[in-house]
Amino acid sequence: MSQPATAVVQAADVEDVHARTAAVCARLARAHAELVEITREVLETELWAEGGIRSPQHWLIVRAGLSPSRAREIALLAARSDELPETLSAMSDGRLGVDQAAVVARYVPAAYSAQASELAELATVTQLRRSLARYAFADEAGDSPDQASTEDTKNTEEAEEAPHPGPETERPRLSMSTVDGRFELSYSAPASVGALVETAIREARDSLFHAGLVDVSLADGLAEVANRSLSAVEGTSRSAKYRIYVHLDTDGGWIGKGGRLPSHIVDAMTCDGVLAPVWETDGEPVSVGRSQRVVPDRTRRLIESRDQGCRYPGCVGAGHVEAHHIVHWRNGGRTDLDQLVSLCPYHHDRHHEGEFTISGTPATPTGLTFWARGGWPIRPLAPDRRVAPDRQERPPATRWVGPTGERLQTKFLLLGRNPSPRAP
Repeated sequence: MSQPATAVVQAADVEDVHARTAAVCARLARAHAELVEITREVLETELWAEGGIRSPQHWLIVRAGLSPSRAREIALLAARSDELPETLSAMSDGRLGVDQAAVVARYVPAAYSAQASELAELATVTQLRRSLARYAFADEAGDSPDQASTEDTKNTEEAEEAPHPGPETERPRLSMSTVDGRFELSYSAPASVGALVETAIREARDSLFHAGLVDVSLADGLAEVANRSLSAVEGTSRSAKYRIYVHLDTDGGWIGKGGRLPSHIVDAMTCDGVLAPVWETDGEPVSVGRSQRVVPDRTRRLIESRDQGCRYPGCVGAGHVEAHHIVHWRNGGRTDLDQLVSLCPYHHDRHHEGEFTISGTPATPTGLTFWARGGWPIRPLAPDRRVAPDRQERPPATRWVGPTGERLQTKFLLLGRNPSPRAP
């Protein structure tokens, strides 16, 4: 009996989607491999050190438009490209995605790169993180992981090699942002530090529960930890610096880095709050011009609410910012809202050291242009549609396969060392 026509059509459609997906994944892998190679060149020549650029990761954020997490992955792969040739080769061939390769670069010692790369081609990112993060890699040639763990204990003082990448060797990371009126927080730390944070949040939630708040969550516990910290701040100037300000107008209110608040929340906040009016003329806050060099607190709060952090492209530094005169005060600059911009202490210092200049108006998100010492703008590069003959995209040398989708039995996972190089 022949297969129904509709089933044949559906099967053909599925195969077509799979084929097109595989082609795109292969192109993405090769493109990321090329970006890793460019980053490697930038690392070796230190070309990333433009005016105000903090690190190679920051360079990738500005020049390639990458997210901070993806920039860290590309920089790590570039830094370990000599140690992980099989991983970079698999990416260049279109067989290994950047997310899979980043897990290998994060956890796998150079001596195990070959088999780890083979595993990465067949496993999902989640499977790789769970298995490689906990894998006991042997430090001596020919040792099994169990043997190595015993002998390493005996020879700790003799071994002076740097520890291989792993979850306990990375510094904690924290990112905070406000999107569409919702505050989002992401935190990653070694398990030993994470246990401390988790315990503090659970204790705060438990105290709220015993205080009579039955329906409390871990999120409520985190807010309670923050509230305790701010309540413990001593000193008028310090407490004012870390006070939460709600901006009000005739249509309602909003928090500095958030969206507009519902009317019932504004009403609740203004019942107990201290109101400090900001006078306006024709809809614009009254400025002080040349009459005052130090930025008044009311103006500073408006600037911080408008800029929502350091305005230097791609800056992911600390939340504290300083108000900077775009036209320096000694050159006739004015202490007006449209002449002031928020910069973190690092970029404020770099600007006054002459590493970069600023032009334009801060009134709009894209109104400012930052110029490097060499005279070029510091921003993501526009794509150049002209491609050199030797840079033309080549067809994939191999076919993208992707993860198998099977369950990874980590207790049976055994990664061998790379084959020893043969003597010439």
